[in-house]
Amino acid sequence: MKRFTQYLYEYRQREKVKNIGFVKVEQGKREGKVEIQTRGLFFSRGGGLKVYLFYRNNDMYEGVLQGEIGQNKPMIQYMLTFSDEDIGNADSVEAICGIFLEDEEKKRYMAVWNGEEINVEDISTEPLKEMEIREEPESEPEPEKNFYEKIQRKDLVRLPRREWRLANNNFLLHGFYNYHHLLWIEEGGELYIGVPGVNHAREVQAAKAFGFTQFRKMENEEVELSEEERNPREDFGYFCRRIEKNE
Repeated sequence: MKRFTQYLYEYRQREKVKNIGFVKVEQGKREGKVEIQTRGLFFSRGGGLKVYLFYRNNDMYEGVLQGEIGQNKPMIQYMLTFSDEDIGNADSVEAICGIFLEDEEKKRYMAVWNGEEINVEDISTEPLKEMEIREEPESEPEPEKNFYEKIQRKDLVRLPRREWRLANNNFLLHGFYNYHHLLWIEEGGELYIGVPGVNHAREVQAAKAFGFTQFRKMENEEVELSEEERNPREDFGYFCRRIEKNE
């Protein structure tokens, strides 16, 4: 595991305009962590900062969206945790060579791991997965069916944009890395994200602290799990958090 610190600068093409903070980086083969601390940021209008990791692709650089910092304050502290499932087409976590933030006016703030001079405008961004929208002919409404789907952390981009921050929720990360999946639940017109775990007092307390206030067990016919995706204990299930569907 590599550990290092790099300064974070506002950039105008290759030119460093000013220092706005720093990042502390932990970079392994399959997982990484970036702690972002900024100061002196001023926004001319509301909105947050999109967070991208980037890597070299031949003579170009590709940025991969990780989420959004939803606060427009001059001082920001933000922890980004990621794995090899969150880095787009990069070969490995070790291939990540920097991070940049982008505000609504397309200003970019960048830290480069090796100090290389990079034109921040040359970093292209990989498109997000979009939910397919189909227009159906008008018909009598049918009762909504319950729907359960095993998903990966990267699939959280299907949620409304304001909920992307869940990808870095510590309790969600804990359950995902232990059981290698999350659960997408649609019941009675409501949407929930389920984090796998065991229903005991300490886990329940942690789940509630991070916003997962419901626990439910799932039948085998509802969700098919492999050996590594479950716990043989009878109180295994999912800590669930309700998601507002409207943008």
